[in-house]
Amino acid sequence: MVFWMNALIRVLYATEDYIVGQILRSPGFHHAVRRIHRRVQDHKYGRDPNEPLRPGEATELGGSKDNGGFMKHFLEELRNQARGRPTDVPPPPRGPQQPRK
Repeated sequence: MVFWMNALIRVLYATEDYIVGQILRSPGFHHAVRRIHRRVQDHKYGRDPNEPLRPGEATELGGSKDNGGFMKHFLEELRNQARGRPTDVPPPPRGPQQPRK
């Protein structure tokens, strides 16, 4: 009985080694670790001013988190509906008018 248990444990270890090897070989895993490391370093030590802009940073709005965007509008709409006065949706635009006869 001990032999079978020992064999099962060895198979589990071999499977674990295979899975870990596959994860470590995947570029997606390394990309995720690189992003996490960069965020931690930026948080701990601040952003390096000599580092070039990352993709998407030049077009990103500076105060986009303060604007609230969708979440602010969504919560405002929920509050209005809870108070019993939902925001009226404007009517759809009418098509081209027919000339009068």
